[in-house]
Amino acid sequence: MNVWGRQTDKNSYNEFIRDTVKLWQHEDEKYILSLEPEDSPHYALPVKYMNYESVQYDRQYKENMKAHRKNRDLCSDEYLAGFSVSDRLFPVVTIGIYLGEKKWSGSSRLSDITGISEKTGKISRYFAPLCNEFRVNLVNIYDLETCDVFQSDLREVFGFLRLRGDRAQLRNYVEENEGFRHLQEDAFDVLSVYGTMDLKIDREEYRTKEGIDMCLALQQWEEEARAEGTAQGIAAMNELIYVMVKEGRAEELLRSSRDYDFQRKLMKECGIQMS
Repeated sequence: MNVWGRQTDKNSYNEFIRDTVKLWQHEDEKYILSLEPEDSPHYALPVKYMNYESVQYDRQYKENMKAHRKNRDLCSDEYLAGFSVSDRLFPVVTIGIYLGEKKWSGSSRLSDITGISEKTGKISRYFAPLCNEFRVNLVNIYDLETCDVFQSDLREVFGFLRLRGDRAQLRNYVEENEGFRHLQEDAFDVLSVYGTMDLKIDREEYRTKEGIDMCLALQQWEEEARAEGTAQGIAAMNELIYVMVKEGRAEELLRSSRDYDFQRKLMKECGIQMS
């Protein structure tokens, strides 16, 4: 299942980029389903998703209206509304997927933003029940007990992102899960964006008939990261030697070769960055 595409919805008010919009059908029921990846806490998320869904309903309504005008099959009150008593719109479901590294601290209900639940005055007792609520459906990957409930490449994507802060566990997880041997390209792209790693490698080298071998790709990334770290360390040390010798501070330079904390202090003093 490809859940990582993008679609543009346009109307007369705004233009929205929705990450995935699909028509989902089971027997005689149909729903418009949207998946929205979030990479950081969003404190106005209910408003954002409410706008998305409003646009989708408005789009369906206008398509219905256009069809009725073409067919000229409405009369009286139905004609004024451009909508018949038997017309139905597909329900719209928006599901947010939080993929960020920070702990989620965003809003999940419209009432959180309006503060209506906090109001206790005389007027609010009358108006609060009249305020419509909007609730965000948010899947936080860190709240999942296990990723094994997913049958698609979401299992590998969510599992990878949950462990991205621990390189050793991540490496073991990738090596132990067969799904990473044939990862789909769109899933690999998600890990490239959200995985806090520069995986912009030549994927063709690791492509198989079934997909991309993430195990080999991760090994190459680790080897390149180590090589880059070593090169940066050598460059930083050479810069420190140059500065210390130039300023006649040979004794401090000698001490830094035995005292790592003192070496870091000197580099900070000299404005030398070391990975």
